[in-house]
Amino acid sequence: MPIGGGGGCSGGGGDGQPWAVRRWVAVLIQRASMWWSLSSSFPPVSVLFLLHFLLLILFAHIAETRNSSIPAFFVFGDSTVDSGNNNYIKTISKSNFPPYGKDFPNHIPTGRFTNGRLVTDFLASDVGIKDYIPPYLDPTLSLDDLETGGLLKLGARKIAFVGLPPIGCVPAVITLNSDNALINRGCIERLSSVARDYNRLLQSKLTAMQTHGANIIYVDIYTSVEEMIKKPQQFGFEEVNCGCCGSGIIEASILCNPYSLVCSDDSKYVFWDSVHPTEAAYYKVFKDLRSIVDKFSKD
Repeated sequence: MPIGGGGGCSGGGGDGQPWAVRRWVAVLIQRASMWWSLSSSFPPVSVLFLLHFLLLILFAHIAETRNSSIPAFFVFGDSTVDSGNNNYIKTISKSNFPPYGKDFPNHIPTGRFTNGRLVTDFLASDVGIKDYIPPYLDPTLSLDDLETGGLLKLGARKIAFVGLPPIGCVPAVITLNSDNALINRGCIERLSSVARDYNRLLQSKLTAMQTHGANIIYVDIYTSVEEMIKKPQQFGFEEVNCGCCGSGIIEASILCNPYSLVCSDDSKYVFWDSVHPTEAAYYKVFKDLRSIVDKFSKD
């Protein structure tokens, strides 16, 4: 299984939903995870970075919650949006140990593959749903903690698909594809080109998927991440081609552990480990998406 491949689904928000919906979604997560882990039609690295950063946010437009027209979030994706589901599945790809979570409130390693919060945490907090998205598979969650809404047939009317980032700029990808990974750590352009092609095809497909009564949009994060890579000083970053944990060129999950050396200031790094961004990078992406989400929630 790719690193964090069991990211699954995280939910948080408003009113309770019938137990049948939770069970239905759990089955969906299980089947998706099995497909990812058993698929042999793609090389493991290709699967990992095809899924990397890919997330699906379902905005269930059912009832008013607090001061927001969005009552809850449903987040589908991989380890870049996993709030701790990996804690509850059989996999060695976990992050519920230090130094993960060092900048999370109370310095708790929650299972998020970063030093702090995720883009989805910032989004949920910004619209007044929850301060942090809880992992859907957490057995201690109450019905009030679970997501309301669901897929189109279950009432979701606002659906945002987020495209791929420049995957050729991920440190682990550079390490695996550079002719000299210790010296030549520039982005692998041919792989970032694949991400751009994928994003164009996704936008075309989403246009064809538009249905009466549903608002389906494409959200670009490629540009946001590329800006950090190409103009790091403009956003307060200094290191863009290696992570903060360990050497930063190969470590992720169990290879980034309590015995790993950690950089002195992770806010200067775009990547926390060799695959996943830092909280600072996630926050930059959140700020770039904020106006889109605000407009989306009001349409």
